[in-house]
Amino acid sequence: MKDHTLLELLEDAARKLSMKVEYDDLRKGEVNTPGGAFRLRDERRILIHKGLSAAEKAELLTEILSDFDTEAVHLPTEVRRRLEEARARSREAGESGAGPAA
Repeated sequence: MKDHTLLELLEDAARKLSMKVEYDDLRKGEVNTPGGAFRLRDERRILIHKGLSAAEKAELLTEILSDFDTEAVHLPTEVRRRLEEARARSREAGESGAGPAA
């Protein structure tokens, strides 16, 4: 699947989850982030650095959306697979960081 197509499908999924996706320059001044999700008033929003490539934007949006329940949203198989892979990576990272130090 092409990066631009994937990005459009992910943006659509975010809208279906009542999340507004915006792009802005997030690498100016003291700010240096690729983006993230936040709540402003009663709106859920995703803000992504506009200078990222389509592939990087899609990867970041996949990571962000993997934290939300997307079961009720119709998604193409490829998009759902990528979200599940991101969830699995997140669980693995959480498990490797959990527990007492040896």
